[in-house]
Amino acid sequence: MRKILSLAFPLIISQLIAMALVLTDVWMMSRLSIAALAAGGLGASIFSFIFIVASSTVGCVANLVAIAYGQRVARPEFGNQQIRFAIKGAVLLTLILSALLISCFSFAPHLLRIAQQPEEVIAPAMQYVDALKWTMLPSLLLLILRGLTSAFGNVRSILVMSVANIVLNVPISYVLAFTFELGLTGLGAGTALSSLIVMIGYGYWVFSRSHFSEFAPWKNIDEYSLRLTLPLLAMGLPIGLAALLEHGLIYGGTLMAGTVGVAALALHQILLQCLSFTWNINFGFSQAAAILVGQDFGAENYSGIKQTAIRSFAITTVISIVLAGGFILYPEFIAAIFNLDANLTQLLTSVLWVVALAFIVDAWQLLAINLLRGMKIVMLPTVMTAIGYWTFGIPAAWLLLESYQLGGIWAGIGIGLAVTGVLLLAQLLVSVRKHQPVTCLN
Repeated sequence: MRKILSLAFPLIISQLIAMALVLTDVWMMSRLSIAALAAGGLGASIFSFIFIVASSTVGCVANLVAIAYGQRVARPEFGNQQIRFAIKGAVLLTLILSALLISCFSFAPHLLRIAQQPEEVIAPAMQYVDALKWTMLPSLLLLILRGLTSAFGNVRSILVMSVANIVLNVPISYVLAFTFELGLTGLGAGTALSSLIVMIGYGYWVFSRSHFSEFAPWKNIDEYSLRLTLPLLAMGLPIGLAALLEHGLIYGGTLMAGTVGVAALALHQILLQCLSFTWNINFGFSQAAAILVGQDFGAENYSGIKQTAIRSFAITTVISIVLAGGFILYPEFIAAIFNLDANLTQLLTSVLWVVALAFIVDAWQLLAINLLRGMKIVMLPTVMTAIGYWTFGIPAAWLLLESYQLGGIWAGIGIGLAVTGVLLLAQLLVSVRKHQPVTCLN
């Protein structure tokens, strides 16, 4: 228990700091205007939807490094080689995906019009996106560095890196947005600039340490090959698809909220921040548990996998229930943060309890899918997310939209997360009982 918590706590804090970056952007958007909040939130949704493809694919480097770290117990040289291959493959894949996906943003305005979003928010949304898209490359490289250090248990450096990011991001973004009057463009540019500075600084620190220097991507250049990207693609593409399905559920709700009106769209962005707050806490914890599972998987310690699964499930359930209760009891605090008027506050209060219930089932599905990834089980969970999110979640949100408006959208999101959580927990239970990964779809 102590091992999980000692690894999880810095990761949770770093996730919350990352969440604070988004939250401060949303807060500054609200200070520009409600229209800017709606447009900026829509732009952030566009960026996140595309970024999740790359981050999920590249991010699985943490699982591969954790497994290789476990392999070092019996075969040190082989384990170190696998770590080098994973890092180099991730760097190569990052460069390719960044070049491809940045170009995809040019199609966003046409897709927003097809999705019947308010015309007045499309242009300012793209101003934010066109600046924010340049954060993709440094953010992905930071993700690789984080995967390496977390797999080695050096999570305190991740915490320091996250603090440095927000210390730089907030003043830079504020000055660009308000002092230089760049508005949404300034907020996006500030995030991109601070990410680049932190990536360079953290990369220098990591590879100047003796226990990481061997894995520096500029060493052993002859090892580079497109084949190094194949393990990442084999594991990362199903993970990326699962993440897209989840974000399709979440941001499909964003598009539905846009059809209700600008006020509903703005309030939806605030509710997304609430969900994101709990998600980041649970993701930090789930990532720590997945690292321990990956290390045990590499060392073929299946009893350790079982213990980690049981303990992590108990902890995440308690955490999510406490968080849900806090949001239900104190909606006025959230309204005050975002400076909502009386009408929006009343609407927030009426919807927030539905969102809070989604926190719990979201925590279960997030933990289960990360533990399965730690055992390199990725195909079957992706199928389960498709069933839960798109067979149940999206249709439910669409059907409930007409009668319950924004509350109906979030009820549908909760249904999708709940069905997915049940399916993934059942799969996790089967895998743990067998003391080995399921191989039928891998």
